Parts: sequence; C-alpha cells; structure tokens
Amino acid sequence: MTENITQCNDKLKFKVDINQNIKVFTEDEIRRITSNFSIPIGQGGFGEVYRGILDDDYDLVAVKRYISKDLRKEFMEEVSIHSQMSHKNVVELIGYCIGESTLMIVTKYISKGNLDDILHNSEIPIPLDVRLGIAIGCAEALSYMHSMHLSSDSLVCHGDIKPANILLDGSLTAKLSDFGVSRLLSGGVTQYTVHIKGSIAYMDPIYFHEGCLTPRSDVYSFGIVLLELIARKRVRKGDINLIGSFNKACANGKGREIFDAAIANENNMKILKEMKKLATECLTLDSHKRPQMIFVAKRLRILKKELKDIHEKYSEPILASHHSWRKNCKQDITMLSYNSRMQLKKSLGIFKRNRSNSKILSEPGNVRIFTQEELNDITNYSYLLSGGTSGKVYKGTLEDNTVVAVRIFSEVLEGFEGAFINGGMILSQIVHKNIIKLLGYCLDADCPAFLYEYAAKGSLSDILDGHEDFPLHLRVKIAVQTAEALEYLHSSATGIIRHGYVVPSKILLDDNFTPKLTGFSWAQRVIKESNITAGEDVICSQLPSSGFNNDPTHDQSALLRLKTDVYQFGVLLLTLISRKNFIFYADHDHLISQFVAAHKADNRGRAFFDDDIAGHAEDIALLEEIGMLSLKCVLEIDQRPTMKEVAEHLRKLRISWKNCSAKVATLLSEIVAESHIADADC
Repeated sequence: MTENITQCNDKLKFKVDINQNIKVFTEDEIRRITSNFSIPIGQGGFGEVYRGILDDDYDLVAVKRYISKDLRKEFMEEVSIHSQMSHKNVVELIGYCIGESTLMIVTKYISKGNLDDILHNSEIPIPLDVRLGIAIGCAEALSYMHSMHLSSDSLVCHGDIKPANILLDGSLTAKLSDFGVSRLLSGGVTQYTVHIKGSIAYMDPIYFHEGCLTPRSDVYSFGIVLLELIARKRVRKGDINLIGSFNKACANGKGREIFDAAIANENNMKILKEMKKLATECLTLDSHKRPQMIFVAKRLRILKKELKDIHEKYSEPILASHHSWRKNCKQDITMLSYNSRMQLKKSLGIFKRNRSNSKILSEPGNVRIFTQEELNDITNYSYLLSGGTSGKVYKGTLEDNTVVAVRIFSEVLEGFEGAFINGGMILSQIVHKNIIKLLGYCLDADCPAFLYEYAAKGSLSDILDGHEDFPLHLRVKIAVQTAEALEYLHSSATGIIRHGYVVPSKILLDDNFTPKLTGFSWAQRVIKESNITAGEDVICSQLPSSGFNNDPTHDQSALLRLKTDVYQFGVLLLTLISRKNFIFYADHDHLISQFVAAHKADNRGRAFFDDDIAGHAEDIALLEEIGMLSLKCVLEIDQRPTMKEVAEHLRKLRISWKNCSAKVATLLSEIVAESHIADADC
C-alpha cells in the first residue's frame, strides 16, 4: 500500500513511505486549484489555508501553505503519518506539494470549519447530543490512532489536540486534522524530544516538562477539549484558566456553574456531570491513571445512549414501523429452511473467527462491530432508503453524528452465505475514495447487517431515471472515477479483485456526485501468473457464481476473468452518454446495437446521445470518443483493453475536451468583444 518517495535538493536528501493513493502536485497545479490563492479560509502559526477546486473532478479541497521551506523533512514525516490513516473521523489527505519556495498539503474540504470557531466565535446553538457526538468522533479517531500498532509496527500520537484542529462537516461530524506535531511511535515505544511543539494551553504538563510523548498526552489534551465542549469557554482567556476555575468550582460544590447555561437544564445534568467526571480523569497529572482513548470513546457512547433515552419520545408511526419491520424480519428468517439457517450461522461464525486475519478488521474503531440494540438506536427503522428481495437499506446516524446507510439482510438467497462473508471481508480491506467505505457490521441479529458511508445522491441508476439536471462534466467525472476504482481493484495494491457487478445501481453518488462503487457480494480475488496472458487471471477463492453477469463471451464453468468488469464498464459508458438506463441484463445487447446503428447512420452516433449534453461540437466529439471506447470494452474477451488502459484513455479524453472547450470559450469571448467594438465604431 505504500511506495518510497525520495525528495532531494542541494542540502537535503530523505526518504519516507507515502501511501500510493496520495498525489504529488506541482506548484502550478496548486496555483490553478486555488485560483492563485484567492480564497483564504484559515490561518495559524504555520501559514494559511486556502479553498480550492480540483481541476478534473470539481471536488472542493483545502490547501495548507506553510511559511517555512526549511522543514522539508518534518513536512514529509507529517505527510507520511497522515497518509497511513484511513478513518471516518480523520480528515482525508489528498496530496502534497514541495515547491521551491513553500510546502503545501492538500486535504478534503470540510464545510463547517473548526470547532474552535464554532464554540467561541459564533452564537450557533449546539445541543448537548451534538456536542457529545463531536467528542465521540474525536475520541474514536484517537482510539484508532493509538491502536494502529495492533495491525502494524507503530502507533500514532497526535500531539496537538485542540478545538482548532477538530474540523466539522455538514452533519457536525468531527474530522481530526493537522498532524504536524504527530509522531509515529515504533512498537508503541515512548518517545522523548527536546523540541517541544504544540499549543501550550492544551499540552500535557508531563510532555511539556519532560519531553515525554505518549498516547496519554493526547488523553490529557482531549480532557481539555471535553471541558470546553461542556463549558463553551476557552481553556485560557486572559488571566482566567478554565481548568483552575473548574477545580475551584468543584471544590466549593458549585460544579454546575462551569456548564454552558444553554445546555445546563435538569434533563441534561446527569450526563453533564458524567462528562465532567470523565474530563477530570483525563486531566489527572498521574498519566498512568488516565483512561485509554478506547475506553473514553466507549463511555461517551454510553452517555449518548443515556441522553437519547432521557429525551427521546418515539412517535406512534415510527414505533409501528419499527415493530412491523422486526416482525417481518423474523418471519423471513423463520420461513427459511433449517439448513439455510444453519449455513448462515456457520458462515457468520467463520466471519467472526477470521476477524483477526484481516489487517483492517483488527483495527478498533475502523470497522466496528455493532449490536442489535445499537442498530435500533442508529436507525429506529424509520427512514427507508431502498428495499429488495434480499433486504432493506435504512438511513441512520452514528453516535458521532456521522450519517450512514444500514443494509439489513432479511432473506437468504441461494449462495447468499458465501456472498455475505465475501463482500464484507473484501470491502473491509479496501481504501479508495471511489469505493464505498464499510464502517461496521452486526452479526448477532436475526437479520445480519452492514453499515456503510452514506451517499446523499443515491445511485447512478436513480439519477439516470430521474429528471435532475445531469451535465456532461459530471458524467465524465463519474466515468473517470469509476474506471479508476476498477483500475485500483485490478492492481496489485488490492491483491487483484474482480468486481463482477458493475452496473448503475451499484454506483452510489455523494453530494458532490463523486461515485462510490458498491455491490461487492460477488467480488472475487484473483492472482496473476506469469504463464497467463495479461488480463486473464486465475481465481484464488472459489465462491458461488453470481448469475448476474450477462457477458456473452463469459463461460460460467471457465475461469473468471477481469475483462468481465471491462465489458460491464463499457455498457456503463453507454448509459452515461445516452441516459438510457437498463433493468434487465438482456438489455446490454440492445444498448450496444443502438449505438452501433446510430454511429453507422452519421459516423458520429449523434442520435444515440442524450440531447441535454450534445449541444456543442466539442461535446459531440467527446461523446463519440466515449462511445467508441465503450465498443472496445465489449469486444471479444482477449481483445478488450485493461481497466488501466481504459482509465488512462478517459483521463486523456477529459483533458483534451476541457482544453478544446476552453479554446472555444476564449474564441467566443473574443468574437463578442469584437462585435462590441464594431457596434461602438458604428
């Protein structure tokens, strides 16, 4: 998953491990992304942060530009540490730039800014359950970082936990950021330093005086953040010290005075006192008595549950649908044959036992195991996103405010047991921005469940069937990024995986129309052998055949081939340029023949293209190129390109189209300008 990046100049040479998904930007690219640093969104002692837009994908990003260029080694250590983390509560690192005059980090843009500004520079009401959610998110991120040594040789200490480094997204889910002070502790061994870095107000006194950095240093800093959340006051303001005021108030029996009046009502008081007690434990000067973050996160989740029980009053319709669903679910299971139920329990037992064999599954807080009761609290089974023969998908919210999709399996189809285990095991070990994230699973329910990241726009199939404006640049973005997801699956980074079910309904879209490939129940790992033609791969795992593939050249009894994904992707391209969705797999041939006939009629295929995106000559030229690429993807299996070749071709088409569109726009503006001059002369 990593590659060695070596950076050199006349004075310095160093080498670090960087995750291969992290992009290296040039200074010119950064200037273009940020429109020459035109939109500042924050600043600190390191420099400034600017908002930008990735050229190709139209994704919002944050670019942190450092003042000093003499800290390249430290900078690359920060990038290396950040690149090795993948967690829903850690801000996503996209890339970095080492320029002649500056150092820059590119991360995903987090819309609501940082916790410090929201707490102390705004009047925004923040209910206690939301504050608890923010605390839980931060605690889970730290628990994950402190537990990384369970699956690798090192753990991470953040070293600078404070509200300014806790970003909040649209649902007020915490995203931990800024790893400039962070340290990778090999084997979890304590590290000493004479160069103390970080914010003094939030710093562990032991670290400050002795230079001793341990995970318990983060626990202390988190305790201060917890205090600020319940008090909505800064830890230091002038001569006032929140910790001192807190201790004094508690000693005088006036601990209630420390709480923010906006949340200090009678219903919340029990929870606030427990949060205060937990903060006190985190702030003890005896570091060995401080709780570990994994237990801090657990206690906060319990408090969130208790708060919900105190406040929540279910409406009758919700209760009715909840009980109705539970009844139906149990009926479905009861109707299953005895053998089917035993097979499922056996398979789920294997999944449980094999958890330790998976690097990702063994990392606490990354892929989480949920109980049936927790599923009830997360969903209330009140917001149904979709339903089908094998189960239903509900919208839910985790304790840290993260919105999720919960897939409940209500029936067991033939071959389902292996598919259920297969999909979970494969997804849990994949990290890619265009592949849906598996956040957790529940195996102790009558109906087992998976929890995924939520995709607000639904599936590509929904968009194709709907009436929402669907411009060409978004379709090209979806095509390129889906191809890149498949390119990644077909690479050695994943051990080579055949997806096997690349259809519009299995491509989910987030708020920014970023595609997220899902539907891994029938995915299979393959290995390449030197004596086999490139692209023809041997299956490692023998799992049930899905029956979903309608590739006419595919022999179900023969070895599965990666080129099946290429075929299905080719058909997907045709749906994107025509907006002609398909329901049955027999429609593949019809869709292909329609484009072939249209292309023969005018050598372009204009009649096949969606009228909404075929208004300009340069757009029609792009659509024709995409159509011709789709035909290459559905050729005889040994003539199809690889997904790497397909992705590269699409990237080149997009660049060429954008350049052409820019030239046309410039030409039109010049014509308009000349006409204005002519009018003036007249």
